[in-house]
Amino acid sequence: MKKYYCLITALILTAGCGSKGNKTDAANENAKGITSNTPVSQVVGIGKVTPENDIIQLSSEVNGVVEKIYKKENDSVKAGETILTLDHQLEDAKIRQLTNEVATQAAQIKVEEAAVEEYDAKYNNAAAELKRLEGLLARGAETQQTVDDAATNVKAFQSNLNRLKANVTVARNKLAETQAANGVAMVERDQKIIKAPVAGRILEITTLVGSPIDTKQTFAQISPEGRTIAVCEIDELYADKVTEGQRAYIRNLGALDTLSTGTVYITYNFLKKKSLFTDQAGEKEDRRVREVKILLDHPEKLLLNARIECAIDVSGNAKK
Repeated sequence: MKKYYCLITALILTAGCGSKGNKTDAANENAKGITSNTPVSQVVGIGKVTPENDIIQLSSEVNGVVEKIYKKENDSVKAGETILTLDHQLEDAKIRQLTNEVATQAAQIKVEEAAVEEYDAKYNNAAAELKRLEGLLARGAETQQTVDDAATNVKAFQSNLNRLKANVTVARNKLAETQAANGVAMVERDQKIIKAPVAGRILEITTLVGSPIDTKQTFAQISPEGRTIAVCEIDELYADKVTEGQRAYIRNLGALDTLSTGTVYITYNFLKKKSLFTDQAGEKEDRRVREVKILLDHPEKLLLNARIECAIDVSGNAKK
């Protein structure tokens, strides 16, 4: 009797385990099916707000000490407008010196040219006299010695005339060299007058009058005129779902309130390492991202360089 009871119990347990296993496998299969068939309607990435032409980091071409600051933060500037100047007294003195030398050499050229003109007239007279004496000699009315003396006089005038013409050439070359040196001095002076490369708005000035500036130092930031965009990085897992023309919703990180809407207008066709807001040095995460640019509808509600969340509608039903 015990044998029959044990056998029946074993059969019941086996049947129960088989049924449970079948249910578990079916549930897993169903879950897999749901995961693989669930459409993605929205892709979210991290980004930042920036001018379309990016923020310009202003630096100096030369070292110097700040002499005067003409603009302050939040001021608008036109292209070529002076923002600040470095001390350029030495360059100004050099320009004055070279300008005086240019004037002196220009006057010297006039002196040399006047001497050439004078000797040219003397040479022409001497040549005419030689020709007259040669005519008289041919008719026996003049001696050979007189003609020879006249010929020597013509050669002397010719030699002096050539020397004076050479002096004019040297003076002109020297003038050109001084003018070139003056041009270099003006360029050196102009390098110490820092001007806005584009029209826009001063975001930040990090120097003071009397402070030294070197060529490796950024001392101001300018936001160029133009459109404001969001640059967003989309994880490689969903990168192929983003296309130009899709609508985007800009939010604070972790928030649901929409700060601005926008439209994807540039999508780059390659993946790269994360570059936005990589605050931690030596990150070991090896994920790749696709960079996209979103043209914002209401940029006035956003701060430049703000870290944001970009939710892009990839369902195909977004209103353009």
